[in-house]
This record gives sequence, C-alpha cells and structure tokens, in this order.
Amino acid sequence: MNNRHLQLQGILSNGLHSDTEIIAYALESFAKEIDFQNQTELLPRLILDHSAIAKRLEQLNKELIHSREVLAQAQKIALLGGWDIDLSLGSMIWSESMYALLEIDSSTPATTDLFFSFVHPDDLERVTAMFREMFVAHDPWATRYRLLMKNGKIKWVHLRFHSKYDAKGTLTHLYGTIQDVTEMKRTEDELERYSKHLEQLVEEKVREISSSQMATIYALINLSESRDDDTGAHIERTASFCRLLARTARSVPDYADIVTDTFIDTIYKASPLHDIGKVGIPDGILLKPGKLTDDEFAVMKTPVQIGYDTLSKVEAQYSKNEFLTMGKDIALYHHEKWNGSGYNKCLKGAAIPLSARIMALADVYDALRSQRVYKEAFSHEKSMEIIVSGKGRHFDPVLVDIFVWHQKEFESLFESIK
Repeated sequence: MNNRHLQLQGILSNGLHSDTEIIAYALESFAKEIDFQNQTELLPRLILDHSAIAKRLEQLNKELIHSREVLAQAQKIALLGGWDIDLSLGSMIWSESMYALLEIDSSTPATTDLFFSFVHPDDLERVTAMFREMFVAHDPWATRYRLLMKNGKIKWVHLRFHSKYDAKGTLTHLYGTIQDVTEMKRTEDELERYSKHLEQLVEEKVREISSSQMATIYALINLSESRDDDTGAHIERTASFCRLLARTARSVPDYADIVTDTFIDTIYKASPLHDIGKVGIPDGILLKPGKLTDDEFAVMKTPVQIGYDTLSKVEAQYSKNEFLTMGKDIALYHHEKWNGSGYNKCLKGAAIPLSARIMALADVYDALRSQRVYKEAFSHEKSMEIIVSGKGRHFDPVLVDIFVWHQKEFESLFESIK
C-alpha cells in the first residue's frame, strides 16, 4: 500500500472522521487496493492452479483411454465379451468384443431376447433358469454352454456372473463376461477321448493279464481236482453255483448289505481255491473207495489248513487283495457246519464267513450230484433231500431256503456244465 492509504487508515483508526467525504474516500481507496491485490496476486495463482488441474485431468483421461484400448484389445485377443445390466435404468450394454463374439453389428441394440436367440436349443432351458437365478444370487459363479450362430456354427462359451447391491440390499447391477472357449473345449474333448482310450487300453491289458493269471491258477487247481473228480468240471460248476447262490441271497435283507457286486464277482473267482490244499493228500487216502480210518480222516482234514497257509503266504506280498482274502476264508472254513460240528475251527452259525457258508452248500450239492470212486452220482431230488435234512445243522438255514426256492436254476446249471 502507498503512503496515502496508510494515512487514511491512520485517520480512520484515530476516530478523526468528522468529514464524511474523507471517510468515504478512505473506504473506497482501501477497497480498491484490496481488489487490486486480489487481481495481481490471487487471480494469477488460481489460474495457474486451474491450468495444472486441467493438465492433470487431460493426462488421466489419456491414460484412461489407453487403458480402455488395452482392455478392449485384451478382450479381443481372449475372445472375451463384457456385458452389464443396469436395473435402475433398465438398460443393457455389451462390449465391442461381445458383439464380435455374437458376429453381429455393434449398432444393434443389446437386449435379453437377442442374446437368448443365440443360445443353443438344447441348453436354452438351463440358461433361462440361470438367468432367473441371477436376480436372487449374491455370490459370483461361472458356467459353460453353447451358442448357435446364424450360420449354423456352434460356439462354446464360458460365462462369469457378478451382482451388485446397494446399501439397502437392493439389486442394482448384473454384470460379467462371456468368453469363446470353443477351441479350448475341443482340446479338452480330445484330451478326454485320449484319456478314455488310454484307460480302456489299460483296463484291457489288466483284464488280459488277470485272465491269464486266473487261467493258470485254475489250470493248476483243475489238475489237483482231477485226481478225484470223474467229470473234471467240479471247479467250474461250484464257481457258478456260488455266484448264483450269492445273487439270489442278495434279495434277503440279512445279506443285502454284504452281497455286493464285488462280493459276487470275487466269490466266483475265489471259490475254485476251496480245495487247493488237496495237493498235500496222498492218492491212497484221497482215492480210497472204502471208509476211511480215523487216522486217514485226520489226514483228509489237513487240506483246509494247507490251503489257508499257502494263500496266506501269497497274501503277505499282496495285502488287501479281496480275491486272496476271500479265498483264504473259503479254503479254511468251507467244512465248518452251522451247528459247530464241522472242522477244523468248529465255528458255529454266523461266525462262519458267508463266503464259506455259500461254498459249503455249493460244494456238497455238486459232490452229491457227481460220481466219485466211493459213490455213484445222486439225482437232483435225492441231493435236495439230503441238503434239506442238513438245514440248521450242516448248512445256513436261510441259504438252504434260497437254494430250495431256486433249485430248478441250480439243477439246470449242473446239467449245462458237464
């Protein structure tokens, strides 16, 4: 401020204001001085600040445009389309890449009906249900389905969905992405087919090896059985009897949980092991036509333990093998009796493994029907009479009832395997 203004301020502050014109002049001069100061200092500063802000906004706008261009390019490369539904405005927006995915002009208004016109007819019901689910869902999710282009080409797409709610919990936006994954799906399908093909090859090779091993085992068992089996079909028949009896026992509530598909398959394969210990019986005892002495009968009881011990040694190298585990049970316990009078553990009732109880019935029926060095073959009727008489004493009474109910099937099966 100049001296004149300082003097005027002194007059005003000292109360020397009798002359109203001086006072008015002083006030006017002071106001002009303040205004001048604002124009020369404050206004340029504001202009400079505004210029800097404008320049920063311009830079940010350029960065935003570049970011959008990069995003659009990335979406185009990834075949990724974006979509947004503003429920408050009732509007739908699609990205350029989504129009490209649908192969339609970007000037076409985005509508739900237009999009659904591209959904494959076989997926339309599912996609429609998912669209309804969007209006109540809170968590994001993703799914795949097919689109059918106007030229008949099928595209697989991967949809990602998100929802937005306001502070009051009202749904305001539905948005997400949709990506063309046709090539990815084709590659996945090819890999799946290749994987299944490999699985089939492995399964076939496993079956081939397993069949070869089982054939070798059965050949050795048949060689052993042929010493006292005139027909040579005892192994095949008893295996088939066990499978049939297990299948029919499945209908009984007490056995329904035990007799699974695996159980049926395993007992068919393991039952031929029942007399594997016979290799340790001398021919003089095994083939004796007359009554055995007490000592000879004691020797005839040893195969069950021999068979069990042999299988146990093998199982030690292949633990948890169901074939060997059931084979051991059948070999050791198939001569046990329901009333506890059997050998060699004297087990009673349900304490005898079910597989051994089934084997006992199948083995006796076949032995009765077959010719041996010490007996002639019995008829089906005579054999059934003997089996029924052993119900609750020799055999599981429930299994005997099942055997009686299905005896025609067992008779036919015996006649078919000679």
